Amino acid sequence: MEVLPDREADTVVGWLRAHRGVKIISRDRAGTYAEAATRGAPRARQVADRYHVLVNLRDTLKDALARHQGALPVLEGALTSSQRSTELLEVSTAPVEASQQHERAEGLQDHGARTAEPHTLTAAERRRQISRTNRFARYEQIVTLHREGLSQRAIARLLHVSRKVVHRSVRAGTFPERAPTGRRQSKLAPYLPYLRKRWEEGCHNGLQLARELQAQGFRGSASLVRRLIGDWRARLPGPPERVRGKKRQAAPPARRRLSPRRASWLFVKDPQQLTAGQRALIERLCQEHADFQELYKLGQDFVQMVRQRQARRLDPWLARAHQSSSVELRGFASGITRDYAAIQAALSLPWSQGQVEGQITRLKFLKRQMYGRAHFAVLRARVLRRA
Repeated sequence: MEVLPDREADTVVGWLRAHRGVKIISRDRAGTYAEAATRGAPRARQVADRYHVLVNLRDTLKDALARHQGALPVLEGALTSSQRSTELLEVSTAPVEASQQHERAEGLQDHGARTAEPHTLTAAERRRQISRTNRFARYEQIVTLHREGLSQRAIARLLHVSRKVVHRSVRAGTFPERAPTGRRQSKLAPYLPYLRKRWEEGCHNGLQLARELQAQGFRGSASLVRRLIGDWRARLPGPPERVRGKKRQAAPPARRRLSPRRASWLFVKDPQQLTAGQRALIERLCQEHADFQELYKLGQDFVQMVRQRQARRLDPWLARAHQSSSVELRGFASGITRDYAAIQAALSLPWSQGQVEGQITRLKFLKRQMYGRAHFAVLRARVLRRA
């Protein structure tokens, strides 16, 4: 075993030339490692790591789904911490207008559209509004420079952004809106019914309400309660009106659009491991948009081919992918074709990087422990000591 001081191709080439007996090289999809393996050990057989190949596929599906983000279904309710890792919400059956969903999800103005009054926005909404305005301005700059003939690399250097951001903006066709993410459950969640009751009774003093909650076991700060009450005060100036002696009905569950990231996770997961709600969600996706059906079918075929190591299916799959209507999937197939020998080996040989990835995780842990206090020689000694 060895720990190299950097990730440069020349460093890897030097190590390989000093170890002439290398016959198998398992690597991820980075071009630097492919180049280093070819230069340093031209006779060795390169094997692409199957995990990284599937990660590349999911990233491709996420980008393809993001192009049609407006067609993704609307979900009803809020994610709990346990659901966020294993479950997706059931799909809302009630149709909602796209413009209303955009305003509810982002709380921001569209370019050229009306904006909410500043005093009605919370601090978090104002930050999101500023962030979106900046992202849209950057998107317009990227599109304008691309139309003027500049390369994506040149645009990235000029605007000081990554090439991935430039590539995503150029491919998007329209401004890619961000899907709202799930939030962690607040410490106030168990006390919300009591707070709502006290608010409706007329108690709008945040400090007083915090003291009452602390008497019930609340361990959070009073500022957390005051912040929540401040949002209520901005949106609900007073207690809800009573209609014929009855309290106003509770507001309908909040809705949010399924994000491309979660949709891509569904597209690559084993169908046998999906819940009934998740299977229904995939069926709805495939029925409502023809491109989604093609993405799901090709994605599932590729995942099964990799997991079962069926190298004979690679060529037919590439032929179908090259004819796909998805620009992103065609690009993924082109990348597989360029790295064909390593992908073919991954689908026919047992080698992978599982043990190496575990060592990399340990290496990162040690680096964080030693940050700013030791040089590379000490890090290398610690890694190799127990390897």
